[in-house]
Amino acid sequence: MTHRLLALGLAFAFALAQAPQASAQGVRRAPDDWAAVQSLSAGEKIIVRTKDGDRLSGRFDSASDLLINFTDGRKKISLTRESILRVQLDRGNSRGRGVLFGAAVGAAAGFALGAILYFPYRDDMVDTTVPASTAMGLAIGAGIGAATGKGNKNETVYEAP
Repeated sequence: MTHRLLALGLAFAFALAQAPQASAQGVRRAPDDWAAVQSLSAGEKIIVRTKDGDRLSGRFDSASDLLINFTDGRKKISLTRESILRVQLDRGNSRGRGVLFGAAVGAAAGFALGAILYFPYRDDMVDTTVPASTAMGLAIGAGIGAATGKGNKNETVYEAP
């Protein structure tokens, strides 16, 4: 029973370790190409980080060789290219990443709780205590992770060299 749990835990950890590699294999443009900013469509949601540390978001209007123009609510903003650190497309939160992260944390917590409860009293308990608590923790963690999201799916269009 212990060997099966160890093998299952190792397989789960290996699967989680491989997930970021699969998403990072896409071919992308160089992020220091200002032409990528100029080719954005009007109305796209963007996030602009300035070299001063400010984070501004809004809808893209236009970009020239020297300026980027976008609308933040009702306020129009123009920034010079030299003041910009990064321009990203706003893709929202990653629900799938939140589910994976929540499931991993929940499964670990459930496994730890089940082991703490089971091993001192193993003669008085059923052998399925640890797997059941791990499954419950996984389900609860996945639900919380799906509700909150983890990280973001923003795509970097430009990054100052």
